[in-house]
Amino acid sequence: MSIQLLAQDTIGKIAAGEVVERPASVVKELIENSIDASATIIDIDIAGGGSERIRVSDNGSGITRSDLSLALQRHATSKLTRFDDLEALATLGFRGEALPSIAAVSRFEIRTGIAAESSGAVLRSPFGAEAEVEPVANPHGTTVTVEDLFGNVPARRRFLRQPGTEATYITRLISAYAGHRSDIAWSLTSDGRNSLTTKGSGDDAEAAVGINGTEIVDAVLPISSDSEAARVSGVEVSGWITAPRVSRSHRQNLFFFVNGRLIQHRSLMYALEEAYHSLLLIGRHPMGMVRIQVDPRQVDVNVHPTKAEVRFADERSVARAVQRAAHEALVSQSHDVLPEVTFERPQGPPSVSQTFFRGERQWTEGSATQDERLADVTGEQTSQEDDRTTPNGIAHRSGIPVLRVLGQVAASFIIAEGPGGMFLIDQHAAHERIMYEQILDQMERHDADRQPLLDPLVVDLAPHELAIAERSMDEMRTIGFDLELFGEQAILIRAIPAVIKRVDMKERIHSILEELADGGAGDTWLDSVAISAACHTSIRAGQALSLDEMRELVNQLERTRQPRACGHGRPTMLHMSQSELEKQFSRK
Repeated sequence: MSIQLLAQDTIGKIAAGEVVERPASVVKELIENSIDASATIIDIDIAGGGSERIRVSDNGSGITRSDLSLALQRHATSKLTRFDDLEALATLGFRGEALPSIAAVSRFEIRTGIAAESSGAVLRSPFGAEAEVEPVANPHGTTVTVEDLFGNVPARRRFLRQPGTEATYITRLISAYAGHRSDIAWSLTSDGRNSLTTKGSGDDAEAAVGINGTEIVDAVLPISSDSEAARVSGVEVSGWITAPRVSRSHRQNLFFFVNGRLIQHRSLMYALEEAYHSLLLIGRHPMGMVRIQVDPRQVDVNVHPTKAEVRFADERSVARAVQRAAHEALVSQSHDVLPEVTFERPQGPPSVSQTFFRGERQWTEGSATQDERLADVTGEQTSQEDDRTTPNGIAHRSGIPVLRVLGQVAASFIIAEGPGGMFLIDQHAAHERIMYEQILDQMERHDADRQPLLDPLVVDLAPHELAIAERSMDEMRTIGFDLELFGEQAILIRAIPAVIKRVDMKERIHSILEELADGGAGDTWLDSVAISAACHTSIRAGQALSLDEMRELVNQLERTRQPRACGHGRPTMLHMSQSELEKQFSRK
């Protein structure tokens, strides 16, 4: 094939692939334009997860009628005039690619007005088509509407997630920017429902609580590099982090901004979490918003297609400044706020087996046979003849042989011996499989067992968590939860599935909703809810078990229908045959 010039339509679609990855990418480009226009009010309205409609309105400086005709021209920008301007760049946008790339794959409209002109102007461009600027009545500011995103590129649309998931990505993005620019009044509406609102007072702590809920109201710690101990030459750090008593099992509520730009940077993430060394459990992460100001000449912002990453001239100094600021905030926090403690009758702490396997019944050594104990858990009667005496050593329909538990490694893995050699069992994945099948059994009977809570539990949720909770209400009730919306940013839990025993439900519900926000792991939404609930209410890695407790867990796993994988598909066990063991020790 000979070399030829591509048509402008094709060029536009290809270029859009680098800038417009998903609806959240469009929202990011539009709100950054609003920030560059010095807006103090930014309203975002989305429908269908952003695929059907995205509308961003602001009260910024607007665009003149003469400039509007150039707005959709590729590489037309008001942010710089020559390459050297990148060294002193003070704006978020600069390439002049965003608007033409968005217009190339959507029905695009921009309305704008400035104080110096008596009327505004509108420019419409369906899928990149050329359009004339028309006069229109428009208030001071700019409104950009993007409809039918990827309507002319169906292959791109097929790769988007469910509308609820895409809406969650947008909510996280707005949450990040609303926390960073607390001086701007933000509002986000999704399918007609208000998801997020901030006042624009300029108070970082107020914005943080408004976005993440009242759970963090006493846990927001301002960070600053102003003190002598935190100061690093050439780097200014501000923002907030949470006290160690408020943490998450993920890093999705931890944001970094460099010169106003939202970035991803592993070194900065690691530096911040190092300040929490010994203060957080393994696998727990803080929440926070960290602003970093450096000389624009010391950071390269033009190293990533979507500007999500930057390169520092002195990365170590920036990381050191972040760690010092976080450390100062943690060591100077008030020690007057103590965690709440509740006392039960003095019968000693429950064992793991009492907590997860035996409900409220108390067991003593020799009080019942193993099969009786198992029947109490599963509701099934077992017998030695049925399950323990097959000629080939296979004890159960699941295909797992009878296993003899030997011990535990790293408080996470159970070592067991069987007819075919050694088995290493992941205690969390195993218990997740058990919980998942118990939930499925109850769903099949259309009779989910519930345990009412003595005191209903109020859980404050972040906007994206609340959106997922609303979407999942019916499915949560199906598997045994009794919950409802409570106020504007919380849910009220009155009962939980009976299979869940003595866990911190407030913490676990956040984990369940975060996993569902990422799309879930099931074939249906109901299955995704069941898998997530089973996973996040199971025994965790790092939890020491007694020998009896390990035996109980293995016994229950042996009786599941699919014992070799958890609901997410991760293996529950590994097997090393006797011949492989002998080979490894050079006996063969």
